[in-house]
Amino acid sequence: MADNGAGTPALRRVLGMRTVLSTSAGLSYAAISFLGCVLVANAVAGDSAWLAILIAGVLALLAACCFAELNALYPTAAAIRLYIKAAYSERIALIIAFVYTVTIVAVIAADSYVVGSAVTYLLPQTPTLLWILAILGLTLAANLVGIRIAGALQDVTTYALLVSAVAISILGLATHGFHFHTPFAALHQPLGLFNAVTAGVFVFSAFEWVTPLAEEISDHRLIPRGMFIAIGVLFVAYGLFTLATTNLLSVRDAQGGWHLPAHVVASAFPQMLMARAALGATGTWWMLIATLFTGVMTFNGGFATASRFLYAAAREGTMPAIFARLNRYTVPWVTLVALSTASALIAVLIFATGAFQVLILVGAALEAMIYAVAGLCVLQLRRRQPQAARSFLIPGGWTIPVLTIGIFGVLFVGALFPPAAQLPAGTSPLLVAGIFAGLLALTTVYVLLAVPRYQAQIAAQRATTRRRRPPATASTAPTPDKERSAEQ
Repeated sequence: MADNGAGTPALRRVLGMRTVLSTSAGLSYAAISFLGCVLVANAVAGDSAWLAILIAGVLALLAACCFAELNALYPTAAAIRLYIKAAYSERIALIIAFVYTVTIVAVIAADSYVVGSAVTYLLPQTPTLLWILAILGLTLAANLVGIRIAGALQDVTTYALLVSAVAISILGLATHGFHFHTPFAALHQPLGLFNAVTAGVFVFSAFEWVTPLAEEISDHRLIPRGMFIAIGVLFVAYGLFTLATTNLLSVRDAQGGWHLPAHVVASAFPQMLMARAALGATGTWWMLIATLFTGVMTFNGGFATASRFLYAAAREGTMPAIFARLNRYTVPWVTLVALSTASALIAVLIFATGAFQVLILVGAALEAMIYAVAGLCVLQLRRRQPQAARSFLIPGGWTIPVLTIGIFGVLFVGALFPPAAQLPAGTSPLLVAGIFAGLLALTTVYVLLAVPRYQAQIAAQRATTRRRRPPATASTAPTPDKERSAEQ
């Protein structure tokens, strides 16, 4: 068990580049990302959705640069809270950080619904909720026995999924005569392209969730490299999947245009429909296995990163102290149990309402907001801490942070007020903005009312501990040599 220098357990630095890449890519390449790709394709004509995915990927690189510089300043499990606090204030940092954590839980829940629906598609005799709870339970168990096991599970599932999804897409295109219908039509649809890129932000989102693992990575300088490579890998996988889906499933309308049929757009498992069109029953079963991998991968990576953030928050007095408890594998087990329980409850709610498309847009809005905030923090911390050591510095001065702020600020507004075509029939266009406002209100109330109480309790405990310490004796009194040794 590692020690933090104060005689208390600490997280272990055991993860390498392979797990950095698999966590960054794996958290983005979730089962719900297939639905996101379909939303992108539904916003533009023909098979030109790859353009929107390419643009979203380039924008994700801008945000990755900002997170890389911020992580270089604060390579800790509580990084997002620390750098927003240093740039602005503790309250703003806590509000944004907790909204961020809620996003992770919501994505895990939505993904569990997608995975469960995919299994039920092939095995209709088995309840969807049973599969949801089984996968969540498996992931919880893997995480409870240590980050090394969780990291190995992340590696296996991520790389198996990426290889499978790419292979099915390529085989489907090759087998059925790959050809473009209207590959550049999106360039003539500015509004449609904007809506497609807005949805595309979501399919790349979560690559930065690897940063809370900084205290368990052998060298935190691996994080920027892993994020950049992950975005490239994701573009290849998303681009091929979208091309295969639009080529194999699109239909021609009366005006001669190509579009995805309504049942594909509304489906919770479009990847299964594409795989069936590509390779028949073999492709369907193959894609089902790959989808199960996405569930394990997303839940596993999400639990690993979110639990470390909550552990750090409890350690610093902004969450109940119980969330800082580690088991004998140095794993924050209370946070893992709480996260899996919350994910299961939200998954049941999604199962009852079927509102997974709304959750994609809420996730896109939250991620766009976080990316714009990251750009703001880079500029503010360069002004406040110009001499601070940074193992990674964004090239080009202020150019990339300013572009990140401006572009993702606009995409944030676009995601809050999506067009009717991207929402389920009969859904209010203000629903996404309403959910976002509700999440923001809940976290604000928690930060303003609950956090001060937890901080007061910790301050009282520390004061009591200081009062109970025995007076220093000649043998225990600090000496200059002892003081220098303590400082080192």
